Amino acid sequence: MKTKHFIAIILIGASMYSCDNKNNANQNGVNIDEVYESASKDPNAEGENKCLMDYQSKYDALISEEDVLKITGFSKAKMKTKYNKILRDPSSHEFLYLFDNKREQYIKQLDMKLEKDDVIAICNIKPMSLSNFEHSYRALTDAEKQKAKEAMKDISEGNSDDPNVNKAMEQAQQYVSKEDVNKVGSALIDGLGDITKAYVKVSGLGDAAVWNTQTLELVVLQNGVQFEVRVNINDDIETNKAAAVQLAKKF
Repeated sequence: MKTKHFIAIILIGASMYSCDNKNNANQNGVNIDEVYESASKDPNAEGENKCLMDYQSKYDALISEEDVLKITGFSKAKMKTKYNKILRDPSSHEFLYLFDNKREQYIKQLDMKLEKDDVIAICNIKPMSLSNFEHSYRALTDAEKQKAKEAMKDISEGNSDDPNVNKAMEQAQQYVSKEDVNKVGSALIDGLGDITKAYVKVSGLGDAAVWNTQTLELVVLQNGVQFEVRVNINDDIETNKAAAVQLAKKF
């Protein structure tokens, strides 16, 4: 992981290809062989899975309603869907199945339980090499966290190489002090470090796969393209993981 990636996190078209030209397709017409079973030949290559890349513009077609209801056992009467397309970059889009099951969930940031929808989401389809995947989805070292904090301090002091960042920081300091910026930035970096410690490798999926026990996200790499399945349908982490793996295998 690079320091610039940490700071970017804090501060803030795929080519057309037919996936249903073979027999082995799921209910949505997604060809399972094309999307899932081919393996990357080059650990530094990315974007080779053209079939999966095409679904950046149609996340809602990757996981069927039928599969979601079957795997969760939830009632369709309590289900609603939502397609988030806030940012222009399609890799940031997500399609969600939401269930109003009245489950109270623990919110760590608030240290309390609140009633929230159970959720299954598909998101974050983007080119990714195997080498970058293995480097990205792992625990941050203490040295990396310290380097990120030093970079944040440079930004708060107006010493960034990017004049636009320096200008934005200058404007921000009309409302908050440099000390507060550093304090918040340091806390965010520590929080990010805790999240990266939660990555657990998952075998038998794609070229590589990891499950995050905090964010409840399964990230799978297949032939130079990654995708995520987020599942929060139960208080038990292993139950969520099992459902995410089952859904990923439905592609």
